[in-house]
Amino acid sequence: MIDFHHHHFEVQEEAGLSIRSFHQQEEEAFASWTGPCSIGLHPWYLSAHEEIREGQLNWLTEAANAPKVKLIGECGLDKLRGPDLALQQLAFEHCLHLAEELHKPLVIHCVRAYEELLATHQRVQPTVPWIVHGFNRKPSVLKALIKKGFNVSFGAAILKPGSPAAQSLIETPLGQLFLETDDKLLPIADLYAHAAQLKGILLEDLEAALYHNWKRIIEFT
Repeated sequence: MIDFHHHHFEVQEEAGLSIRSFHQQEEEAFASWTGPCSIGLHPWYLSAHEEIREGQLNWLTEAANAPKVKLIGECGLDKLRGPDLALQQLAFEHCLHLAEELHKPLVIHCVRAYEELLATHQRVQPTVPWIVHGFNRKPSVLKALIKKGFNVSFGAAILKPGSPAAQSLIETPLGQLFLETDDKLLPIADLYAHAAQLKGILLEDLEAALYHNWKRIIEFT
């Protein structure tokens, strides 16, 4: 089983592959981490002060070259939290261009900014995979992402019966799907079991599909 995105300080033993996500306020933790991971400029922690922000961008540019870094992110746009959206867009574009340069997939945090995200995707025409993590919106929002070739990762929100996340997971093609624990302390196996039930498929078939998805996107690294 693959836990595509998490913020735990210890890898859960049952996870076959667990990807720890680091942001710009976790430089020390990132330096000591030895497993596979992702790093990005999280919009929540992006500084509005130019000098500090430049330091954050420089850290990412240098750290992203480490072999343990398999993906760039999370990064993106959040209309509810963080500095001015224009500053978030600048940092996001720094991350996406870095992902293109290093041939590493991009992990995206998006809150109420899907129109801006899709517009950026259309303008940039990326060659590396883009994955929206922690998706919890309705299928009507999902549809545009799937059409553009985005991958989508779901977390604990799918466990709530009838939730937008559960509805969207059902509509997500297996070839564009991932599962994650994010910041929730729950077994990734619980998400796999519930996702398989929602999709109406065998657990082993879901595991095989998501492993194939991982192998496909990681070919860009």
